[in-house]
Amino acid sequence: MQTDLTKQIKQLFLKELKMELKNKYALWSLVLLLVVSVFIIYTIQKEASNKVWHSLFYVVLIFGVVQNIGRSFLMENKGSLLYYKFLVDSRAIIISKIAYQFLVNAFFLVMLTAFMSFWLPQGIPHFWQYLVTALLFTLCNSAVFTFNSALALGAKNSSLVAMILSLPLLIPSLLVSLKSASKAISPLDDFNYIEDWGVLLLLLVMQLALSVLLFKYVWED
Repeated sequence: MQTDLTKQIKQLFLKELKMELKNKYALWSLVLLLVVSVFIIYTIQKEASNKVWHSLFYVVLIFGVVQNIGRSFLMENKGSLLYYKFLVDSRAIIISKIAYQFLVNAFFLVMLTAFMSFWLPQGIPHFWQYLVTALLFTLCNSAVFTFNSALALGAKNSSLVAMILSLPLLIPSLLVSLKSASKAISPLDDFNYIEDWGVLLLLLVMQLALSVLLFKYVWED
């Protein structure tokens, strides 16, 4: 049986998804941006070693994640947020926003992998471990950017403020992710990914816990 909090999270998440499907131009503009970025890389590079492919992949991934900041609190008007304040739990709002942000970032990751593999076929020995690492990294991004977009909501140039606030928090997960991904592009088979994934999961749990706990005070203001 679903609790009230679970129902609110589900309803808010579905509301975000319906709004995105109605505004198809925003989603297709993201796909177009991705296609153009990868195609420009292809016209310049033509072929790429595993290390070069890895570098280009993460540059485009981070660029796309930053572009997705606007799909969180920054796309909401103050009237809607005030309306939610009297109807739903603050925890439901932040959790649904993070979940939706992760869905968008995961979609971007899948499309990026498909386009990069099509135009620049890769030979990464441990490709699934590479994708798991990238997926955990996008999870961390989703939590950090969503909460910081709430902090920056009332500021001028909110997207820029949210990005500046998020960069210091992204550095630990980025370094661990790059470390784990570098193992995946190595031909050696004796690497242990569990430790790196555990660190990324720990960072994710910390970011989620802090977001849920602190958002209550941001929401009240």
